Amino acid sequence: MTSADTLWQSAAQAAASRIAPSWPLDSLLASSPYWGLRSQSFEQAHHTLQSLADSRLHLDEADYRQQYAAGQISNADLSAALQEAGIKQSAVQWLQQGQAERHTAPARLLQSNWRQDAAGHAGLQNWQQVITQQISQCCAAWFDHDQAEWQPDRHGRLYQNWLAEMALQPPPSPDAAARERLRGAIAALPQDHHALFRHAQERLQAKPSWLSDWFYVLLQRNSGWAAWCRYQQWQAELAGTASSLPAELLAMQLAWECLLDDGDRTPDSHWQHWHAAWDAQSTIPPVNARGLIWQRAAELASHAPLLSRLSVQPAATELAGADIHAVFCIDVRSEPMRRALEQVLPAATTAGFAGFFGLPLAIRFAGEDRSQPRLPGLLAPSWEAIMPSLEKGLQEWGSFQRAPLSSFTLVESAGLGKAGKLLRKAFPGKRRATLAELDPWLNDKDKSMVSAGRQLNTDDIVASLEHLLPAMGLGQRFPRTVLLVGHASHSSNNPQASALQCGACGGHGGHLHVLLLSDWLQRPAVRAGLAARGWAIPTATLFLPVLHLTHSDELQVLQADGQSPALQQRGLQVQPLLDEAASLARSRRAGQDGIPADIHTGKLLSLLRQKGHHWAETRPEWGLAGNHSFIAAPRSRTAALNLHGRAFLQEYDWRQDPQASQLAAIFGGPLVVAHWINMQYFAAVTDPRRYGSGNKLLHNVVGGRIGVFEGNSGDLRIGLSKQSVHDGSQWRHAPLRLAACIDAPARLISLALEQQPEVAMLVKRRWLHLYRFAETGMEYWRNGNWLAAGLPHGA
Repeated sequence: MTSADTLWQSAAQAAASRIAPSWPLDSLLASSPYWGLRSQSFEQAHHTLQSLADSRLHLDEADYRQQYAAGQISNADLSAALQEAGIKQSAVQWLQQGQAERHTAPARLLQSNWRQDAAGHAGLQNWQQVITQQISQCCAAWFDHDQAEWQPDRHGRLYQNWLAEMALQPPPSPDAAARERLRGAIAALPQDHHALFRHAQERLQAKPSWLSDWFYVLLQRNSGWAAWCRYQQWQAELAGTASSLPAELLAMQLAWECLLDDGDRTPDSHWQHWHAAWDAQSTIPPVNARGLIWQRAAELASHAPLLSRLSVQPAATELAGADIHAVFCIDVRSEPMRRALEQVLPAATTAGFAGFFGLPLAIRFAGEDRSQPRLPGLLAPSWEAIMPSLEKGLQEWGSFQRAPLSSFTLVESAGLGKAGKLLRKAFPGKRRATLAELDPWLNDKDKSMVSAGRQLNTDDIVASLEHLLPAMGLGQRFPRTVLLVGHASHSSNNPQASALQCGACGGHGGHLHVLLLSDWLQRPAVRAGLAARGWAIPTATLFLPVLHLTHSDELQVLQADGQSPALQQRGLQVQPLLDEAASLARSRRAGQDGIPADIHTGKLLSLLRQKGHHWAETRPEWGLAGNHSFIAAPRSRTAALNLHGRAFLQEYDWRQDPQASQLAAIFGGPLVVAHWINMQYFAAVTDPRRYGSGNKLLHNVVGGRIGVFEGNSGDLRIGLSKQSVHDGSQWRHAPLRLAACIDAPARLISLALEQQPEVAMLVKRRWLHLYRFAETGMEYWRNGNWLAAGLPHGA
């Protein structure tokens, strides 16, 4: 390998590393589209995105000025943001400068941008559209293993398959002569993607100084498929292997640049203009955009009321005397339900814990090659539960629905039976969603997962539980009933349904985890093992598996095969109390989204259930829209506050964590997951064109599970649909960086950050804001120092 090869390979890896992975539809867990830029500061990343991808990290200035006019952003907020940025102007002076000029697209940084001749049919498409469409269709066919019955001949690699497809069916050209030139150029391309890199360098002579940025721009042309290739690479790395897919996608983009290069090197040639654009681009310094000042001011305005209320809340209190202790996922939708349960049952306590309950689980159907992880995307599963196969008839029916031309023949073949199914979907019932409806991967024998868990070694189970129990807010004194509360959502005809599920469970419901954990904690052998390690669980203490249905705000005690009569009886006793708490939590939805403020409790439940069943409902629930804070503290710090379903609540008591090991685990797991969720919603609002999936009504599923097209063409769309963040008249999510509020001494926070360098980078680079509970109130981390929160912060 020559030094030039090494340089290009390094640049290709650097460009691919800037692309964040996008998970498939059947496990659409939230991920930050900016994860690959985390080594840059927030401000530097904004410059990178704006100059190279025509993207940004803030709203239009007009949006912020509306907030300012409405009193949501004050002069004090603007002054603090200006001071942080080192701008020596008052808010009034800065405002008088007027609005920023409308953002213009970045310089034409691809040689194909300089082609002025017509492309496509009668010039209706430019070359960028042709390239995006051609590569997208090739990738859609190549990666589809689940939907189309007619599969491509996958010889060799992705790049080789693309090249063969180009040779067989070249894209349309303006005239016959151009068509023949394109055929000849395609035939001359190397057969190997590594050789293509050398070919492109010899032909295009890109300068080393802008090589990595150029590759990044090329990948952004099909940013959706780039994110999918990065997901494949991410999974390969978790499994200890490697993937060349991002490099092959880049080679396809490079090949197109070579194909559209006319060889002219005169002063007014496309090539010369392209080189000049890059030389100019490389010298443009980062600017402190007005939008970033407004963005920070909006965050200060949102965080200040929260910090003020947190600063006066009491420190940790003991669990003593509680009859019921409920452990919920840290998901923001759990916060209103926890508050309602505590209000209905004053003697009850609640805690927040990652929704997969620390179980590194994957499931796989018998006979299937692919397993499905049910844990955060940062982790690899440690064990698999084998599920029974789906009924053969259902498999055949699914194949028939996917077959070519089935849309014309399915209803005719199925007759009135299919018509009845269509009518039931058009007029949905008001019943509670079943577990099989909540999780399409499961059939009626979903509880067999519990028996699979019985195969695990008891000593391994005990070792795991020894660490889980204190993290769930349980001490040495156990209440009579412990509720293990997972959550799930139900929506029909929604390709992005898993985005409403539990992110900690890999974009699935948490019911399998709580069923399994409950089963473990009832076993005599497990309890004996825990007692030997100092965790003696009284015989009267039972662990009930509970499911929180987030679309309808219901709490359901789950029944599993083999449950003891005592556990079943306890469940019957607790269920009416849970129904009362759920009714109280649901009542907050009255008066919102067209629901009458005086709606009867029973009608409200029916309506919310219908939203989940109805196949024409575009907004079955708002998911995690509105999230803006992460609080790691004892529940006593937040119990008296109405956080309006906007806070991730993680249980943490620093007094039990002298080495900061628990806090480090919280930083590296739940906090990163919360940050990913926060940034996914952030991006869907600030740049819906690139990091949102558009109009849900126009979605067409790609490859059965890969993602969606908006319509039937274009790039793979990633991120949330507009209906997930916008109600038709206004945004339902405010794009704000996460406020991470930690109840711990500064020394322990420093120790935890040392153990989690990735999180330390997020804090230092200002991708999230770090606060701590101090004796004198809340403090803010800024450039390695703790400053009083709520005051202007020096740079």
